[in-house]
Amino acid sequence: MDGRQEWNRRLFESLTSNRLSRNKYFSQFANDWFKAVHKRYRIVASLKKEAGRLGSLDGTVCWISNTGDGPIFHLESAPLQYSREVALQTHEWDWLAKQEEIRALLQSNPREGLPG
Repeated sequence: MDGRQEWNRRLFESLTSNRLSRNKYFSQFANDWFKAVHKRYRIVASLKKEAGRLGSLDGTVCWISNTGDGPIFHLESAPLQYSREVALQTHEWDWLAKQEEIRALLQSNPREGLPG
């Protein structure tokens, strides 16, 4: 299973760095493993976009919690009565934590007990 997780991490990193295009390698993305990683990539990328859009609203916060099974990302916007929680894999959180939109929200509303 560790080999699969490493493969998932490498494919995710390739997608996030734009070294790999789903359109260019469409036939390979018909494989279930590729589909699963690409779906996770789209979820994490959407978190980045949402944080960017909601970050300009007062009352928007994000934080990370850990249940022991892995990190859980929380994004809430009180003005819009919006809340989203997404369980992440460690490499997904590592990438997300480096994104400016997420860092700005984390720094504007720090919570106690945040990892890293």
